Amino acid sequence: MEKLPNQGTLWTWTVQRFMPKSPYNSGETQESFTPYGVGYVELPGGVRVEGRLTENDPKKLSIGMEMEVVFEPYRKDEDGTDVIGFSFRPVE
Repeated sequence: MEKLPNQGTLWTWTVQRFMPKSPYNSGETQESFTPYGVGYVELPGGVRVEGRLTENDPKKLSIGMEMEVVFEPYRKDEDGTDVIGFSFRPVE
């Protein structure tokens, strides 16, 4: 197992404006779905990781900007337990 750095640069991105098909399982419905940013973040050493972005406003995203990984609840499991996922957010 290799530990990856927690910061990198935004290599490319887009905004997901429609609910993905199965097996996507965020707990959302068509009515409650919120568009989200998704992108590739290049980490030191050249590894690119695809992930959700915490930002979905195109005016606030740009290729080459510094990003950092964050861990946050993604959805609830059947028993109500938070399922944690990772996202990338712009470094402030």
